[in-house]
Amino acid sequence: MRRSRSRVNAYDGLVSPKAKVEIAKEHLAKAQEELNGDHRDAVQWTFASLEAAIDALAAEAGIPIDQQHWKRTDAAKQLHQTGVLPSDLSELHSELNFLRKAIFYDGEDIEEAGFSVEDAVVDVEAVVEIASERAS
Repeated sequence: MRRSRSRVNAYDGLVSPKAKVEIAKEHLAKAQEELNGDHRDAVQWTFASLEAAIDALAAEAGIPIDQQHWKRTDAAKQLHQTGVLPSDLSELHSELNFLRKAIFYDGEDIEEAGFSVEDAVVDVEAVVEIASERAS
């Protein structure tokens, strides 16, 4: 399937922090559902939720992310260093990004990766809650 260039160019990522929090909550709910189903999908939704929460917090803090994963990783570190987040989630962000690619692009089995998606969901729940509190 070929994607329309106008559709690709239309997405600029400029969504309000409050809207990003709602997106993070929706993605988190899907991740939580998949904990009882396909853990590969739980990884994907957990990653998407974490990214949306980082986007919301970074926007509020004036940290540019420019829709780039590596800038979100840096933003997670900065958000911790400035006291917005109680822990540095840059490693979790990188790990989820790597794992989702390994699962979906390379067919890796999540159990073989030695990763607890349940723990990741708990960590992301906390970030989404912080983003929600700060956006309201």
